[in-house]
Amino acid sequence: MSLAFQPRSFLRPRTKEELSKHLKEFGEAAKIIAGGTGIYEIAHRGLLSDVEALIDISGLNLSYVKLEDDSLRIGAATTMSTLFASKDLTRSKALGGIIDALKAIQPLQVKNVATVGGSICTALPFFDLPVALLSLGARVRMGPGGTAKTLSDFIKGYFSVDLERGEFVEEVEIPIGKKNIASAFQKFALTHDDWALINCGVSVSLDENMQIMDSVIIFGGGVPEKPVRAKSVEQSLLGLRADDESKIKQAFEGEVSKDLEPISDIRSSAEYRGRLAKIIGRRTCVQAISRV
Repeated sequence: MSLAFQPRSFLRPRTKEELSKHLKEFGEAAKIIAGGTGIYEIAHRGLLSDVEALIDISGLNLSYVKLEDDSLRIGAATTMSTLFASKDLTRSKALGGIIDALKAIQPLQVKNVATVGGSICTALPFFDLPVALLSLGARVRMGPGGTAKTLSDFIKGYFSVDLERGEFVEEVEIPIGKKNIASAFQKFALTHDDWALINCGVSVSLDENMQIMDSVIIFGGGVPEKPVRAKSVEQSLLGLRADDESKIKQAFEGEVSKDLEPISDIRSSAEYRGRLAKIIGRRTCVQAISRV
């Protein structure tokens, strides 16, 4: 751990109101800790030298998975393993992409402690679960007031989320009321436990004639700032028959470059990531369609 990371206070609030009070007191100098995996990664690189207080929320009632008529509600402190073990995930084909993303998160030791809230608040486009959540139009509910906003609006960029002073993520809500909708997630990484070079979450719905009537396609991995929605690809898919894989391939081949500007780094060139996006996107879309 970097010597620059030396918080002076470690706090364990007993209520959500107490948590909000601590966050107001310390402002940007406070960091919430639940699983701690995200903070470890950032602090190890010397990027948390301004943190004065760590606030442990493990004593609050923020670990739960609840399936309601038209949504799945997930507490912010719910670990990836707890979510993956929930039988509620298998009760809607719309949630297939969430299961895929949880399977992709490695190693198991990380999955056992990393939390859903931590994965979205770290706000790194390389993470897998947020991409799957974005493809399903997930919403974030903040405490203590219960304000809600879409996950797309909540994530602003690297390590940046839309929280007011004193606010915290209380739960993530996934709408699942639509019929004939299914989702999938895939990633490409250099090793099984590496961050994605490119990952993709897709939700798709079909009409009675087995034509694509709606889709949401999200790319993450080596993209700038935050995951990207591929609206040009989505538009090209409208009206295509679900079994016409050649035209689905054409849509991705022809439109991905209009939506996506991948980055180059020591792990991959932008050109290579762009080619991967066309392949991984098409495969994810076909997988989602197969589940409708």
